[in-house]
Amino acid sequence: MSWMNQLRSDSLPWLLKSENPGIRYLALRDLYNLPPDDKKLKTARRSAHKDGPIAVVLANMEKEGYWVKSGPGYNPKYRSTVWALILLAQLGASANEDRRIEQGCKYLLNHMAEGGQFTTTTSGAPSGTVDCLQGNLLWSLMELGYEDPHMDKAYEWMARTVTGEGVAPMEEKDAPVRYYAYKCGPTFACGVNNQLPCAWGGCQGNARFE
Repeated sequence: MSWMNQLRSDSLPWLLKSENPGIRYLALRDLYNLPPDDKKLKTARRSAHKDGPIAVVLANMEKEGYWVKSGPGYNPKYRSTVWALILLAQLGASANEDRRIEQGCKYLLNHMAEGGQFTTTTSGAPSGTVDCLQGNLLWSLMELGYEDPHMDKAYEWMARTVTGEGVAPMEEKDAPVRYYAYKCGPTFACGVNNQLPCAWGGCQGNARFE
């Protein structure tokens, strides 16, 4: 039985009456399943970008396109660029609704490591790459409706390091493509997880594309 059948009959109308335009927008999009070009949904989406949580996140973006601290954007954790873009994607934000979202996405990609890695390091070195971060950010960029040829490198890195195809062991430091201390092997192996496959990296990162 669908979980929708378990809701009280007045639940959905109550969500639509919410004073938070972000809730109304997501209810129309995800619960009522209105198509993207539906007039009611377009109005709700516009309102969510102007007055809801999406607007609050965007109001805190610096004019250059980052949040809190310039650079790759992982730190300070949960408040900087990486986390702002993930949150915006979860809130249903769209680059087509506000140019600042496009600017933030572009800033993130401009600070991606040369090999296509999103990284936890402040210097932008690829050694800080991890499956969960890579997958979550690529999913976020897709959800935000942002497209850029530079994303191809990020997708290729993610795919090759999960399968192991053409990737040298992390000890081969002169290899053009190799694993690192955190992203240390195929099948979601993670140095933070004692070099074992990480369920978090698989479920919250790359598995979001299945």
